[in-house]
Amino acid sequence: MSKLQVLLTNAYRNAYTLSKNLYTEPKIYDADGDLSKRWYVYYYYRNPVTEKLVLQPPLYMGVNRLKTKKERTEMLIINRIALHELLKKGYNPYETYKETDKRIEQQKKPAEGIEIDSQRKNYTVKEALFFALKQRKPHWKKKTAGTMVGHFNRFIEWLTINKLIDKNISELKKRDVSTFLNSLTKLQTKKQKQLREELVPVSPKTRNNFRATLSTLFAQLEEDEIIERNFITQIKINKSTPKKNKPFSKEQIIDIREYLDKNDPYLRTFIQFMSYAFLRNVEVCRLQVKDIDLASKRLYVRSKTAPLAIVPIIGELETVLRDMKLENYAPTDFVITRFEKPANWDIDENNKTNYFSKKFKLIKRILGYSDDYSLYSVRHTAATNIYNSLLAEGKSEEGALMHLMSITRHRSKAGLKNYLREIGATLPKDYSDMYTIDF
Repeated sequence: MSKLQVLLTNAYRNAYTLSKNLYTEPKIYDADGDLSKRWYVYYYYRNPVTEKLVLQPPLYMGVNRLKTKKERTEMLIINRIALHELLKKGYNPYETYKETDKRIEQQKKPAEGIEIDSQRKNYTVKEALFFALKQRKPHWKKKTAGTMVGHFNRFIEWLTINKLIDKNISELKKRDVSTFLNSLTKLQTKKQKQLREELVPVSPKTRNNFRATLSTLFAQLEEDEIIERNFITQIKINKSTPKKNKPFSKEQIIDIREYLDKNDPYLRTFIQFMSYAFLRNVEVCRLQVKDIDLASKRLYVRSKTAPLAIVPIIGELETVLRDMKLENYAPTDFVITRFEKPANWDIDENNKTNYFSKKFKLIKRILGYSDDYSLYSVRHTAATNIYNSLLAEGKSEEGALMHLMSITRHRSKAGLKNYLREIGATLPKDYSDMYTIDF
């Protein structure tokens, strides 16, 4: 195939992927002109793991501070057009800005040295899977890519051991992949292997994650007409019950706070970001000095549900931030680091979160708390505390949910209710007087 044909083929694939597969055109929600309600721009983007179009967080951009329909409409039109341009250029809400820029730059480079044979029909299992990985990997976040490549390598190893790797891809059957998924076991340490400890099957969640990775790759092969259909979608998803962390009691929070004040005050600072701003631990680690706007009391947070979420800085957190003297540091310095002050801490996010998780795990062991608790227990405790306070103020359940939703940034009332039920925040009041018999 000529170089011109290669470039045209790549251009077509990129255009098809960006404009038809990945997202919907942004639209405006104006609440039928009701100025008392929130107006916004919304759109759907395809989740890289589930491959389903997912509604993304609404974009407000300050539009609801405007007082007339004309002003709001004009601003929303501008925001919609700007967002659409970003999407057409390759913006991806599941990537960081750095990852998106790098991917777009790679796509601009000429496809020299790449042989594309559009007429070829026969691929070995190995050739087909490596081709699919090469097509998909540039669209994955760094953390996602590490996990999914690990799944890929385990599958390749299994195919090699079972002498399927060099067969024609059309000969690989659904039962082969099902056998692989059902045979997955947890990786053993060197010591466990020496002791010949019994292999332990992976959890249903892990097995489902392997399935999702393979489905992504086989979907690519189907799209490129290397296989007729992605049969992975017909493999059953195992029921998975994720482990939920308990919230702390008021007494436990007091014990933790007193211990940290004496022994690790910086870890308490980390916890205050999680509890006062309802941030995930990775979101705390992503914060840079430039993301803190003390003048307007806002945090700009890069989260898993939005490319840039705006979080209010409440009084308690403002005190913490002012004590950090952020004006003395570079805008790109990370706010929370292992150096116990803002600094350039440019390492993998997993290593950052693990650093603070290990510190908290040590505190749990010292205070005698079980593995039912984690750093996320702090957020659960904060949510429970605020919800009960709102009810104590006389708000109805509906009113309390609506207020809390704006604080926790849940995207739906149903989602928030489910979360509160899971953490035990919505237990019924004592109903002992309802019994008419003794047991």
